[in-house]
Amino acid sequence: MFKKILAVEDFESASISVQKALLDLKISEEKTSFVHYCDEAFALFQKSIAENFPFDLIITDLSFEEDYKLQKLKSGIELITEIRKILPEVKILVFSGEKRPKKIKPLFDDLKIDGFVSKGRMDVQDLKKAIKT
Repeated sequence: MFKKILAVEDFESASISVQKALLDLKISEEKTSFVHYCDEAFALFQKSIAENFPFDLIITDLSFEEDYKLQKLKSGIELITEIRKILPEVKILVFSGEKRPKKIKPLFDDLKIDGFVSKGRMDVQDLKKAIKT
């Protein structure tokens, strides 16, 4: 499966869904980093590249609520765009509340994401299926 996973989610409840899916798949916590901001995620991503042990799966939301902390990268789309410039082959799974196909399709076509899971009733089950796939 995956050796190193980066999960980027600003809301704790959604982050818990990601954690549950990974635990159910028996992916150890040592293999996973969880962050709340895109800038923080990108810094960890760059560090993993510098250490020659890059993340091989990125799980990110699309929307991030602004707060007191100023951010350069303000959305999952911006984060994915920057990651793709450095490591185009990394697997990216989007976990979002977005439901509109005309917003989701360009993620596959333009950003070449590997999967999309909508937040909702069965999101942990759907996340597990997407990660396995």
